[in-house]
Amino acid sequence: MTISIYEKPVLSDAVSIIKSALASRNLVIIIGECRVDYEGRAASRLEPGERVIIIKQDGAVLVHGPTGYSPINWQPSTSVIETIYREDTGLIIHAIRDKPREYLTISLYRIDLLITGKLVDPGLFTMYVDENEMRSVLISNPSMIEEGLVVREVEKPIGDGFIDIYAVDKNGRPVIIELKRITATKEAALQLYKYVESYTREYRERPRGILVAPAFAPTCIETLLKLGLEYKHVDLKKIWELIKKEREREKTSLFKYLKSERE
Repeated sequence: MTISIYEKPVLSDAVSIIKSALASRNLVIIIGECRVDYEGRAASRLEPGERVIIIKQDGAVLVHGPTGYSPINWQPSTSVIETIYREDTGLIIHAIRDKPREYLTISLYRIDLLITGKLVDPGLFTMYVDENEMRSVLISNPSMIEEGLVVREVEKPIGDGFIDIYAVDKNGRPVIIELKRITATKEAALQLYKYVESYTREYRERPRGILVAPAFAPTCIETLLKLGLEYKHVDLKKIWELIKKEREREKTSLFKYLKSERE
């Protein structure tokens, strides 16, 4: 990670620094006094004040005030970001989106701190549940994958691995289900295919193969389709809601038991 920090840069100098950072798809953080004008699906004006401006490496633009966690103005990944300097108006950042057509104009009158650099973040984000919790919910609610599914076995050994969920569909055909709690990759599709092939050799019957995940990489979907496999999106938020309900039922049952023991 390489970070450059500029304290109280002259606005005319800051223009070239910001332009260079944006051209390299670097992160830009600005603390200073600015005004913000927006025009698009609506229109708004934010009068001058001291704020934090963040331009992320994908072109997302956020303007934060001194309080609160939500940005006052923001724009998702932006098509065009232009930076210019005029002596009469100061440093101006134009962020323009094509679909929908939106214009965000940030007029900077003073910059107290300017930070540029590139962040590397290989970490994976897990929302709500881990894979064991996800599997537990889907075992109890197989219709979230497909109507008519009946779970027969969990962690069924096959070849040199284990099938996450072994089931049969409404037509009685065996189904091998592989779960991923993060974005499924091409490797996950190949793993599922390996299980399907092992099952076919061992039982002399070809099962359906379904990869279940909250999201799929394009190469994963392409591989699944080529290999004659299926995929199903699951909403981790819905799974988390079911987990919370089950925990609440357990708490209620425990409370009732403890209450009866005292009486």
